[in-house]
Amino acid sequence: MDSLRAAIVVLRVAEAGSFAGAARLLGVTAAAVARLVGRFETAHGARLFRRTTRSLSLTPDGERFLAEVRGPALALTAAASRLGALVGVEGTVRVTAAASLAPILLQALATLLKRHPALRVELALDDHFADLGGGRWDLAVRIAPRIADASLLARRLSPLPLFTLAAPTYLAKQGAPQSPDELAQHRLIGLRLPATGRMMPWLFRAPGGTRRLQPDFAMVVDGSDALRTATTFGMGIAQAGAESTAALLASGGLVTVLKAYAPPPWAVWMLRAPGPAGSALTPVMDAFVAAFRQKGNDGKGDGYLPHLGSRRIKSKA
Repeated sequence: MDSLRAAIVVLRVAEAGSFAGAARLLGVTAAAVARLVGRFETAHGARLFRRTTRSLSLTPDGERFLAEVRGPALALTAAASRLGALVGVEGTVRVTAAASLAPILLQALATLLKRHPALRVELALDDHFADLGGGRWDLAVRIAPRIADASLLARRLSPLPLFTLAAPTYLAKQGAPQSPDELAQHRLIGLRLPATGRMMPWLFRAPGGTRRLQPDFAMVVDGSDALRTATTFGMGIAQAGAESTAALLASGGLVTVLKAYAPPPWAVWMLRAPGPAGSALTPVMDAFVAAFRQKGNDGKGDGYLPHLGSRRIKSKA
């Protein structure tokens, strides 16, 4: 049996979630797909899919097989497509991203899918760092000042300002701090990073560089949604990125403090693993970057949130 052909068929079945869906992608009948998968399972003495009348799912053997063959299969498909035509942006791409990026990421994905109707995206929003080498995810979108892992191929999507902020109701009662040292007199809300379990440090511009603080927090949360909500309720002062606070800052639900001490911006990054599988994703990655940048800045530069860095928001304190 042609193991390479079988691997591609198994990949399409897993992507489509059914034999019928895979058949449409491959241009054959569902019966032909089922027969090929069945013969392959019999030849190797392993069951790749659990079949019921209503669903189809990978077995543990199927998961392992797919993780090993997905990269080479994608690379082969990409190489074959380059023989006669330009590589298309199509197929299913699995993306993991920080939850706080949902609003801006979905806007960019809407643009991407409109431009490339043959593309399918599976998006998981999770603040844990996913292993791009494990075969489950193709691309990751993360927030960081820089990418320390040299084994990953990274594209910078946008700068991301960091703000120290509070609700007007909190500042009306407690007053606004005039320097980072005055934060010790305030209730502070901290963020524990799910990926590491560590507290996110607070950063401030200082002579000669960036000052890093680990304040005594009155409240600690483990997600950007909870951080934003607690701050909006007037529970204290927080530090967060523009991606999760833009709407509240624009509406006046939150205001910035210590603007003179704002640290250098972080960035939004798109990451992929190196190697043949990652190379096959280059056209999709390029298209995604183009959609993200155009949505944020009419296609000019690489700033997704250009207005947030310059917008003046007056504190009511």
